[in-house]
Amino acid sequence: MKRKNEQRSEYFQSIARYFFKQRGAPFFLSSTELNLVEKWEKMEIPLFVVLEGIKRAFDNYIRKPGRKTKIQTLAYCENQVLNAFDQYRDRRVGGERERKGRTEKRNRARAEIKKFLDTLPGQIGYLKDAYSRAQRLLSHRHVDEEELERIEGEVEGLIWEHSSEEERERVKTDVRAEYKIKEKEEFLRILRMKLVKALRDGYKIPYISLFYY
Repeated sequence: MKRKNEQRSEYFQSIARYFFKQRGAPFFLSSTELNLVEKWEKMEIPLFVVLEGIKRAFDNYIRKPGRKTKIQTLAYCENQVLNAFDQYRDRRVGGERERKGRTEKRNRARAEIKKFLDTLPGQIGYLKDAYSRAQRLLSHRHVDEEELERIEGEVEGLIWEHSSEEERERVKTDVRAEYKIKEKEEFLRILRMKLVKALRDGYKIPYISLFYY
């Protein structure tokens, strides 16, 4: 029973952390949002599927320039979460095909990360530890995808923290030109996302999460 309660707590906390990371403040879920997470849990939607749906919702939102408001509630992500769950169930129908698909994703990720570590530029040497840990995880037969997701978040944080003022100013100009945002928190969230993506593209920094493979 204790283990089940711990798993349930981790499910709720992981979803909340990921949502707050994407949205920013306020850093709490309303009772309605908690009920929504409880519904997903009862539907037995795996954690990684919920996170994938949330990510899709924010990615789609960001692709629409000129938004004056930000995503306020977790309910905004529900359709994408349910779509991701439908796709997950469709993939599972194939059974063996699904297992092969996950293995192929793991192998592709492992190959990309190995190549990255073998040619790691000195300017981003601060990523070596995180990618070495991801490489070890991907060498296991059963991959802890939640831990990979946590490392993915850690990598984004490191890229942001080590970015130069010049790089931030350059991206700020692009964000101001593309988006009409008055809220400081929303501006910083989009700035961070755009800057991290620009530096990942520039240095060819591979993703760790299997969502991207």
